[in-house]
Amino acid sequence: MTQLRTPPTVDAEGGGVNRTDRRPRPPWAGIVVSAASLIVMAGVAWVLWDSLPAVVVTRESSGQRAGVSVPRAAAVAALPATLLLIAAIMVLATELGDRLRPYVDPRLVAGPDAQTRSMNALFTLLPLFLLVLHTGFLLTVSGREFPMDRVMGAAFGVLLMGFGALLQKLSPAGVAGADTLGRWTSAWQRSQRWAGTAMVALGAACAVATFLLPPVLAAVGSAALLAVIFVATLVRASRKTLDDQET
Repeated sequence: MTQLRTPPTVDAEGGGVNRTDRRPRPPWAGIVVSAASLIVMAGVAWVLWDSLPAVVVTRESSGQRAGVSVPRAAAVAALPATLLLIAAIMVLATELGDRLRPYVDPRLVAGPDAQTRSMNALFTLLPLFLLVLHTGFLLTVSGREFPMDRVMGAAFGVLLMGFGALLQKLSPAGVAGADTLGRWTSAWQRSQRWAGTAMVALGAACAVATFLLPPVLAAVGSAALLAVIFVATLVRASRKTLDDQET
């Protein structure tokens, strides 16, 4: 595929902005992992099919809410279908992003290589997470012993670690300039590396805490702390922007 580049442009205040029309490469690693995960999901469903009840209870009834039951085929297909739906949404979002790219300042969007890394990470980590959830759910429904809560809590921690490592490597498509937007994007990128490190630490803590605390508490607490990390990143970026403006 021919890769096209447009010459660098300069903003009104003299900040350099390198704009590129190069499209991100297909996330082949993520595609392979996603396809393999779907095949394994189908294999697990095939092995456990006869031991699954004809009607699967997905939520027990209580005094305040009714129970929810679905046919066996729907329970087996739910997570594979979720993965396919997410893949379709991401393909459409990528295509829409490519069409809108010429109208958006490149400093506000990830570069082509960063986009490819993001898609590879998403479609490597998420399918594996869904595969664990799919397998654990079917084993539990079939009556087999499986520590669902602890395994899923640990898997969620690993997911956070993977996305945190990715966050450290994301970079914009354009070079930050001397204007206000340039200072902000530069400060955000530097703060983003800190946020990635914090997410990796949070994921590791979640994975460990799952075996020391109630797994639901560890997972929900970790999810809540993600908001804290985002707010802290926003504050750090704002302070760095002000410091850069003063120097």
